[in-house]
Amino acid sequence: MEQVDITIIGAGVVGLAIAHRLSESQRGEIVVLEQHPHFGEESSSRNSEVIHAGMYYPDDTLKTRLCVRGNRLLYEFCERYGIPHRAVGKLIVANTPAEVSNVENLWAQGKRNGVPGLELIEAAQIRQMEPLVNARLALYSPTTGLVDAHQLMRFYEAQAESNGVILAYRSRVVGIDPLPNSYRVWITAENEEQFEIESRLVINAAGLGADKIASLVGIDIDSCGYRQHPCKGEYFSVANRHAGKIQHLIYPTPTAISLGIHTRLRLDGTLALGPNAFYVDDLDYDVNPDHKMDFFNSVREFLPFIEESDLAPEMAGIRAKLQAPGEKFRDFVIQEESARGLKGFINLLGIESPGLTASAAIAEYVDALVKDFF
Repeated sequence: MEQVDITIIGAGVVGLAIAHRLSESQRGEIVVLEQHPHFGEESSSRNSEVIHAGMYYPDDTLKTRLCVRGNRLLYEFCERYGIPHRAVGKLIVANTPAEVSNVENLWAQGKRNGVPGLELIEAAQIRQMEPLVNARLALYSPTTGLVDAHQLMRFYEAQAESNGVILAYRSRVVGIDPLPNSYRVWITAENEEQFEIESRLVINAAGLGADKIASLVGIDIDSCGYRQHPCKGEYFSVANRHAGKIQHLIYPTPTAISLGIHTRLRLDGTLALGPNAFYVDDLDYDVNPDHKMDFFNSVREFLPFIEESDLAPEMAGIRAKLQAPGEKFRDFVIQEESARGLKGFINLLGIESPGLTASAAIAEYVDALVKDFF
């Protein structure tokens, strides 16, 4: 049985960022196990590719701290290594009295969270920045931006491999047995052949499957609040005749479970709208074309230049939420599980947005947990 120091389960952006960071820190022999043929085939490649600033989340939470730090780290990282990105800025717009109040609350929350550069701007300045956007008030976030998530993941992967990390694709984890000072990890390969490795530490960064991995090691995911609830978000593309008409990301005020249907501004200037948000029981990525009118109605007030005929189904993503329907905010879980008798087992659960933004900061956080074992 092969023996390694660290096994990372999951090759999404967070798993790859962790592999890169730990290999740079020389944390021993590392293997990454991924059930799909390539990296980032689930949530990491089905999102808005936004670098968030951190004003949405309560202060003194992991989501806030890791988003604010991750924002700075990601910009520095992309600049240093030539990963496509752009700090386009974002306007969170308001027209009704309730929306105005929400935007003002977000400004105050962002200030408490240490988000730099936030401004409340009124209609005249909004028109100067975005002549085609209709809003009475907006929160301007200059440090919100865009990143090419695929290029970021490809860089993490290449650098990790050059540092000696073994990336095993088409390798599905089917069992984890705690041993006195390590873990036996059972893996099924593409040809259904089963093999096992022994690992001193296991890092569960399995995204949508992270709760199932936690249960494999014997954790009762319901009693400890680790069960994840898949939440789907669809996108509709906007006709290319509108490419270049918007220079900033334009967002409504957030809902209880999402940041609201907003403009997905791509690095090439083309537009999409999304995502919506609704809980699902399976991982079906089809977009329901009947939702087009909902998308159109949700943005027609602040994006009056878009017509219903401009919209076409594009893609969907699914988020791993710890927050069940009707529940309040839930933070990221990043937990070394010695308190549960599982020394050296590190769980990452509920890593939804702003997980992409926070990826480098999450990796830094996990590295601090891991260093106690070396």
